[in-house]
Amino acid sequence: MRRNGILNVKLSRAISEMGHDDILLVTDAGYPMAYDDRVIDLALCPGVPDLVTVLRAIRQEMWVEEYHMIEDAKENNPNAWNGVAEVFPDAKASTRPNSWFHEDGYRGAKYIVRTGAWMPWGNVALVSGIPVQEWFSNTGASVPESWTERHELNVKFGKVGVE
Repeated sequence: MRRNGILNVKLSRAISEMGHDDILLVTDAGYPMAYDDRVIDLALCPGVPDLVTVLRAIRQEMWVEEYHMIEDAKENNPNAWNGVAEVFPDAKASTRPNSWFHEDGYRGAKYIVRTGAWMPWGNVALVSGIPVQEWFSNTGASVPESWTERHELNVKFGKVGVE
């Protein structure tokens, strides 16, 4: 039995299979989808588990380089907007139209995690990242300038490498 970390077998496996730039779509309970092999349904009842709890667990095991939320979330669901920003302060935040989540984001997601989040605009697309310093250390060169800001954010928020 695992001592800590994500206990859900399918979610743990999904995170292990994520590559750089792959998308893990984490949704609220009402997100419409086909239940195929990509879906990891964690929803138990309204609000359980909530979005932020699931994201905190994912943060412990996945490098998230950036995330996308629905454009209307900042104004219409500040709890989700602020909660995601709090969990991933070192990731680049951006928005996408709601239609992106139901079309390109849905089709492009490697996995989809359904939470019990009982709220509108409670969907977030997590873009898998890399541990910058360690990733580039095997090249014999410095971290490229285009990656410096990303690395500084990792360090600032305590995610400097593989532990």
